[in-house]
Amino acid sequence: MMDIESKIKYCMDLTPSELQFSKYFLENRQKILDFTMQEIILETFVSKSLIHRFCKKLGLSGFNELKVRLAKDSADIRSLATVDVNFPFSEQDSQQKIAEKLLHLYEGTVRDTHAFIDLEELWEIVRILYKAKYIDIYTHAHNSSIAENFQDKMLSIGRFVSCQESSYKQRRQGLLSTKEHAALILSYSGKATFIPSIIEILHERNVPIIWIGRAGNLKMERQSDYQLYISDQENFRSRLSQFSSHIAMQYTMDLLFSCIFKIDYKKNMVYLNDSIELIDDRNLEK
Repeated sequence: MMDIESKIKYCMDLTPSELQFSKYFLENRQKILDFTMQEIILETFVSKSLIHRFCKKLGLSGFNELKVRLAKDSADIRSLATVDVNFPFSEQDSQQKIAEKLLHLYEGTVRDTHAFIDLEELWEIVRILYKAKYIDIYTHAHNSSIAENFQDKMLSIGRFVSCQESSYKQRRQGLLSTKEHAALILSYSGKATFIPSIIEILHERNVPIIWIGRAGNLKMERQSDYQLYISDQENFRSRLSQFSSHIAMQYTMDLLFSCIFKIDYKKNMVYLNDSIELIDDRNLEK
């Protein structure tokens, strides 16, 4: 589930009064945890009904659930604060320290990405990918290895996934698409230069578009049919490498494969077992 701060950040229908209260909320988290609703009303001069509406728009039952979720989020933030996502280690760190920091970074990134999961959206995406005759992945650079890993996993259960390397071949792939295809766009920023032409081609062919990337890109949210958001802590440029975004994207693609696998679990297990002797030619002891 998405954390409270992210829910507020990406909630598009807050009134001016609710926006003002959300600002107070984000700046006074400890008070929210410590105060009663009446004490908050006296301090902020807002009505009880406004607080209830605010909670409902965040998908919460009321003020009590808001406090429970905030307490959990605060605990998660404290555990994440020990590692800089963009510069997770320094010149002075020992190899042991680097290993520990990357461990915390990966754990925190997966936890943060998990918090963004919308279960209804996830199920709809899994349903589309499961029913699609063809799955095409559009991406570039370091995400290509993640796409190829997903392709390999899907091949292991008898499903073919296309992921062309060059933007030219990806456009060609898009031109071949029909309603029987489903398109996965992997882009952390959603601003990669290959995306606009691909989206235009896919829209013309009524291909469902699933975008996996960082929340907050309203243009990509409008242009794609479905979205899965990943941890948004990493800077686009000021960073050592794509440590966080890479592990977040890998986790999300592994999640999609696992959910697809689960639909025909027994059938897929039979396929795996029947094909393993033909695929794996290593001389391993039983």
